[in-house]
Amino acid sequence: MKVLCIANDIPLPANSGGRVDVWRRLCALQAAGHSLALLCWTDAGRVAPPSPDVIAQLERVCASVCVLPITRRPTALVRRLLQLWRWPSHAASRAIAANGKGVEAWAQAFAPDVVLLDGLYGGAVALRVSQQLKRPLWYRSHNIEHQYMAAQRTRESRFVRRLGLLANCLGLERFERGIMSRAERVLDISQDDAKFWRNEGVRNVAWLPTLVDHAFASRLASAADPPRFDVLYFGNLHTPNNVEAVTWLVHEVLSQIDNPSLRVAVAGSRPADLLREVLRHDKRITLIQNPEDMAAIVAQARVLVNPMLAGSGVNLKSVEMLFSGAALVSTSVGVGGLPAEAKACFAVADTPELFAAAVMRGLAANPDVNARHSVRMAFSPDAIATCFGRGALPVAASC
Repeated sequence: MKVLCIANDIPLPANSGGRVDVWRRLCALQAAGHSLALLCWTDAGRVAPPSPDVIAQLERVCASVCVLPITRRPTALVRRLLQLWRWPSHAASRAIAANGKGVEAWAQAFAPDVVLLDGLYGGAVALRVSQQLKRPLWYRSHNIEHQYMAAQRTRESRFVRRLGLLANCLGLERFERGIMSRAERVLDISQDDAKFWRNEGVRNVAWLPTLVDHAFASRLASAADPPRFDVLYFGNLHTPNNVEAVTWLVHEVLSQIDNPSLRVAVAGSRPADLLREVLRHDKRITLIQNPEDMAAIVAQARVLVNPMLAGSGVNLKSVEMLFSGAALVSTSVGVGGLPAEAKACFAVADTPELFAAAVMRGLAANPDVNARHSVRMAFSPDAIATCFGRGALPVAASC
């Protein structure tokens, strides 16, 4: 199959859960024998343009690559505001960036069999390309996006960011439902979210799990002996729900563990100033910012924690935790969307007292990791390749 993937963001460097999810799927599809083209965006107002090395890595997996910049020039911002009656802000910015860039001609030259919208915000462009090329549109859902963004907005303390999230929430549910109604198939990251959409009348919803590549799993299995840390949290350190989760962990959970020699690590990208201040209050905590190899850090912990309090979709960190030999502790939100067999591998606790007690139990006993072996298969590249097939995209709701 020739698959044109339209992704919210450039998937490399793979330094966030969303990027990792897209990049691993592209690699698995290419390994399964599919030919790929990638259309994605980069935030020219906030990040440097992709390096030649990044483009070269993308082109080793994708036969054709088109990366478009999202700018914040006054004219572009005005055009986005004028489009809010049609599209949420994040979708409008990508549609505007794609105008006049020869995207349709580029897509036509690739001649895809299917347009795979990987994440919601390239939706306006994906619809246009799908209709012009008369090719089916498939949508990979990462979240119940309108609920996820509303939760992020309520947790954001910075006025400008909060205003930006408000602009994106305008019409977001209508846009999300519209994409799903036009998609021939919806491939959801979460079993819980897939059930939600089926109950809402969305047809052709299938679970398509995120995956952990063999190299990451191998590095994660190379546990440090002795472990460098007792407790570790990993993930991005700037989105509002992650900042809230780590703040809860520090103020509400770790404060109940009266052990001055406890070794705690918080590892992740771009730590927010607010979070830096929170971490300073507990001298037992080591901040590891922007690690080059997250697997090498995660392998050094005795207990891995996921204290998420809000979110939808699936926490990629929870899937990756399954491939470690550490004890696993999470809130219910942190394991949301996972199969029951995967949830059973975690100690699940939703109050500070129970979470702290679960951490202490994890430190006191060697976890039985045998139950994780069969669970891991659902998230391996081999399983994804089987689900997608060697010559066709998935058709079974069990995938």
